[in-house]
Amino acid sequence: MLSLSLGQWGVICVLSGVFAAVLLNIPMYVQPEGYLPAYVAAGGLTAVDPADVSTPLAVAVHHATGTAVALLYGALVYALAAILPAGLSLAGVPAIPHLLGAVGVTLFIYYFFERVAMPRAGGSVGGQRNDIVQQWALSSFIYGTTLALAVPVFVTQF
Repeated sequence: MLSLSLGQWGVICVLSGVFAAVLLNIPMYVQPEGYLPAYVAAGGLTAVDPADVSTPLAVAVHHATGTAVALLYGALVYALAAILPAGLSLAGVPAIPHLLGAVGVTLFIYYFFERVAMPRAGGSVGGQRNDIVQQWALSSFIYGTTLALAVPVFVTQF
């Protein structure tokens, strides 16, 4: 069971998600396709060709997604903490639900992008599909790992 109230847990998840999404800007910019996956995600979610997506929209979708996924992680961990053994505790966060939640949302981000956003975006990036999906897989992993590391740190601040 979590050692925090539901409100505190929600705030920690939001802060951790924003932190992970902002930090993810760095590896996204240095990868070969740059920030293009954020444009593809925004294009896929808005049914606009990624070449026509504005930078503010791509950035907004990227950061809003990072925040929303952290809330999904929070709900998953909260539910799992009620039914699974805690195992070790990471600063008051039960380790088993925490790790399952982080892995779950990492896989969800990748799957959603690869199966929903990327096919809907298509358009001008069709020839780069494999490179973009591969970069998205790495970005999903980095986000999930950052979230998994950030949550216990933020918990210690409450």
